[in-house]
Amino acid sequence: MLPIRKTIHEAVKTFPTGARPILVSCDDYNDWVCKHDPPKKLVSEILGSKFAEIWKINTPQTCLINIPDEHIPQQSGEYHQLINFRKLCFGSLFINNAVHLDYTSVLMFNDTSFRNKIKKEDLLKIALFDIWLSNEDRKHNNFNLLVDISKSSGYTFCVFDHGEIFNGTTLEKGLYQITEDESIINTDLTNILFKKGRKLTELVYNIVESFYLCVSECEKSLTEIISLIPAEWGIDTEALEQNLRKELFNEIWLKDCETSFRSFIQIKFNNK
Repeated sequence: MLPIRKTIHEAVKTFPTGARPILVSCDDYNDWVCKHDPPKKLVSEILGSKFAEIWKINTPQTCLINIPDEHIPQQSGEYHQLINFRKLCFGSLFINNAVHLDYTSVLMFNDTSFRNKIKKEDLLKIALFDIWLSNEDRKHNNFNLLVDISKSSGYTFCVFDHGEIFNGTTLEKGLYQITEDESIINTDLTNILFKKGRKLTELVYNIVESFYLCVSECEKSLTEIISLIPAEWGIDTEALEQNLRKELFNEIWLKDCETSFRSFIQIKFNNK
């Protein structure tokens, strides 16, 4: 099971996004972004973060969080239903030295010195990762990306918020490909990082080649990852594993993901 933390006082803040995750301090003396959604979405958070680790995509550490009633935000409202806190919640480590990407902060990449510190190809790797997981929620108006600037020698993209993978957590209905407009490839950030599409052919080749290796490693680790899901969430883990193996790891799906990835790149840069 994932490490279990317990909050030490009332939530520090509420984030004005999605289902209003909260920032909490826990008994390990770290701050965690706590998701208190229904279990189905929290399962997607676990799967997405663990798959990202296998892909070697930077993502915050994760844990499960026990929140006593007295630490739940007092002005709960419609987003903070008590029933959703009376179970283990999902925690994502709060990274202090990180920039949240939005329309304004993307402009930082126009600075050559800043841009040269980031591993640009990681953005394309994240794009393919999202295609594979049918993540419709990382796009031009919702980056769901951090830039970790804690090391002056080099910056890294960091993914978070996996609650909407599998076409909005509808895995049991089968997966379908996200569209170009639902991909981070179709953003101003790729325009800045890959001006005139230079060196893209080699990058795409290498990313696609590693894609099949990463997926294979995820498949090998699937049973172990699913075992991290708390029993109290009431998830039919056997059915979940069957669905994942059927939808996420079959050859037709993987080939369709590669085709979508190459197509989005071509559409984006064919006039560059």
